[in-house]
Amino acid sequence: MVPYNFSLTQAIVLAAGKGTRMRSQTPKVLHDVLGRSMLEHVLDALETLNVGGITAVVGHASDQVKEALKGKHQLTWVQQEEQLGTGHAVQLCTSSCANAEHVLIVCGDTPLLRTETLAALLQEHIAEQRDISVLSAVLDAPFGYGRICRDEQGHLLNIVEEKDASEEERRISEVSSGIFCVRRELLFRYLEQTDNHNEQGEYYLPAIVPLAVADGAHVQATVMSDADEMMGVNNRTQLREVTEKMQMRIIRAWEAEGVSVEQAHTVRIDVAVHVGSDTVIRAGSQLLGSTHIGDGCAIGPYAIIASSWVDDGVQIHAFSHLQSAHVSTGSQVGPYARLRPEARLAEGVKIGNFVEVKKAVIGEGSKVNHLSYVGDSDVGRDCNLGAGTITCNYDGANKHQTVIGDDVFVGSGTRLIAPVQVGKGATIGAGSIVTQDVKAGGLTLSDRTEQRHVKDWKRAVKK
Repeated sequence: MVPYNFSLTQAIVLAAGKGTRMRSQTPKVLHDVLGRSMLEHVLDALETLNVGGITAVVGHASDQVKEALKGKHQLTWVQQEEQLGTGHAVQLCTSSCANAEHVLIVCGDTPLLRTETLAALLQEHIAEQRDISVLSAVLDAPFGYGRICRDEQGHLLNIVEEKDASEEERRISEVSSGIFCVRRELLFRYLEQTDNHNEQGEYYLPAIVPLAVADGAHVQATVMSDADEMMGVNNRTQLREVTEKMQMRIIRAWEAEGVSVEQAHTVRIDVAVHVGSDTVIRAGSQLLGSTHIGDGCAIGPYAIIASSWVDDGVQIHAFSHLQSAHVSTGSQVGPYARLRPEARLAEGVKIGNFVEVKKAVIGEGSKVNHLSYVGDSDVGRDCNLGAGTITCNYDGANKHQTVIGDDVFVGSGTRLIAPVQVGKGATIGAGSIVTQDVKAGGLTLSDRTEQRHVKDWKRAVKK
């Protein structure tokens, strides 16, 4: 069942600003907040509303913005070549709004904005047959925001940008969020009547308010319950502040689902992460990308898990790093272990300290406990790879595979020169250098040979 249906409303996202104060080559709206760009956060909030369509107004580095969102959202793009203000940006959307009854206007740099807040605004706007609705907030420090000017009865009269405000108006603590819902037929009529006679020389969207008031239109400002949602980002400090607020929002949501987060101010959990109940996230840990953590896990401290799948009952010990890996139920990883892309641990596997696994399958119940590298390998069940075991998978040009059967014991300091296969139940003596396939069962030893130099040997060329 769709929770919202505002099909007669067209949404406009203002995302054309250069963001000079970010001091970045990246367009402002593409800066990351816990795994998604600011613009994606806003679009996610809008899409859940099931509006009739979404128009994004872009300007600076528009090709970069479009490419970043390619295939992620259904959008109509409008180009604002000259940055002439919010009113001018909205006016460029006349065609895309032609079939709408109402137009919802939001900013692309407000990643804390919630769907529920926008839905409440739209529901009030439509139910009360308003002509213009604006979300406002009361701030202790309203610096930088347009002020909401009301008459003695509390009716909205005007919105005055700070640079154009008098000293008395600047003392007003109620500010505009920049989020509007306007009846379409009135919106574009009033925008044609606005001018740029102001400090910035721009066409302001809020300039439609006094025009509507003079016409006796139904205009209302609604105070937001959570002022944080309107926080815009114009510099790195504000980016950090909204990231911190969103992180606390995410952590509280997972705590409500039965997750424990220790020293929450040191933890990062991205928006697309899933965490199961009775899991403990310890200090300094980071869960990134589309990571899935099952029930009853213990993560960290100071573990980093990026775009990985961790099943139930897994322990990821301190300072371990997982990237695009899969860890099955009941396994243990670390401390100080690294699972690189395509590492796959079956149930009950133990990966110990200073062990690296890359593009390898480790079978059920197997152990790689100390100081080892296992790459491009298929390791069977109930194996034990001793300290310092290395699968030598790279000849300088190409990668080769090591295959180890079930119930194999590999002694410490062994080097397996791929491609090589080790038979089921084999034991390899410590310090061996294995260059040929190992037979099943029994003990295989590699004698030490005199060091020699091959003068005219040539390294293989990559195919």
